[in-house]
Amino acid sequence: MIRFGIVGAGGIAEKFATDIKSVKNAKAVAIASRDLERANKFKDKFNLDYAFDSYEKMAESDLIDAVYIATPHSFHKEQSIMFMNHKKHVLCEKPIAVNSQQFEDMVVSSQKNKVLLMEAMWTKFLPATIKLREVVHSGVLGKLKHAYIEFGQDLRHIGGDTGRLFNMNLAGGCLLDMGIYPLSYTLNLTDSSVKTIKAKAEFHHTGVDTKSIVDFVFDDGSSAKLISSFMEVLDAPSVFEFEKGNIVVDHFHKSEKVIIKDKTYYFPHVSGGFEYEIEAFSKTIEDGLLENDIMTHEQTRKSMKLLDRTRKVFGLKYPFED
Repeated sequence: MIRFGIVGAGGIAEKFATDIKSVKNAKAVAIASRDLERANKFKDKFNLDYAFDSYEKMAESDLIDAVYIATPHSFHKEQSIMFMNHKKHVLCEKPIAVNSQQFEDMVVSSQKNKVLLMEAMWTKFLPATIKLREVVHSGVLGKLKHAYIEFGQDLRHIGGDTGRLFNMNLAGGCLLDMGIYPLSYTLNLTDSSVKTIKAKAEFHHTGVDTKSIVDFVFDDGSSAKLISSFMEVLDAPSVFEFEKGNIVVDHFHKSEKVIIKDKTYYFPHVSGGFEYEIEAFSKTIEDGLLENDIMTHEQTRKSMKLLDRTRKVFGLKYPFED
């Protein structure tokens, strides 16, 4: 049984604390927040054993085996390395870092400390996504021709200019927070490298991107159009055209249904969807491995490099980046 501490007491942490209850090989036992009152409320709400008023105190504790980091992206590297230096395994919310260099520094720490580091890209572990990957890798549909994925929510009411989503100093913006979902999903569809990127974005007055339209062309000639937005709901089915048939996925990031050549497959979640990545992460620890076989470091590396390249096309650079 892997004992988890949760870092940060926001909405995504609450989803984690809810979904872990259905996982047999893991348990949430502690919460850490800079605000002890908030930590205690979280502890009581989710029936945890311990509340900490600092992340450092939880890192030093022997009451946990692993942490789930649910703080803004700009804190991920520092916090992950701190916990890994205290020999804690780290499941870190996506994006795992702000840029590729930060991620590579985190990998070095995980290897030095001999602990598991994994990006919490929960969509990768959904049964529907696994089914899609199996069909794609089987070759029964041939090679990818074109992918269309959109993902948007109206988040203008959350946090204001200084909140996480719209704050440049917290690595805010749509691409890193939501655009990573469609971008990362393309790695399920093809092993071909991205040859060219065309991208355009709309920007908030604080400087963060609020909508992006990204076009990939892969080395094998296939292509993908990826649209993400903070400003509007975008939830059309994802369509993947292959040489010998199509795959259609509803609500791709949380999908419970996949249509393959007009045949529908249903994969209802046990809980809210996070349970699959939590179980896989915990089993990887139990097996004594330092990388998960689905969410490998190389998978995250590819995703981070594509985010870096796309931001460069936008001209989006955060104040704390060199």
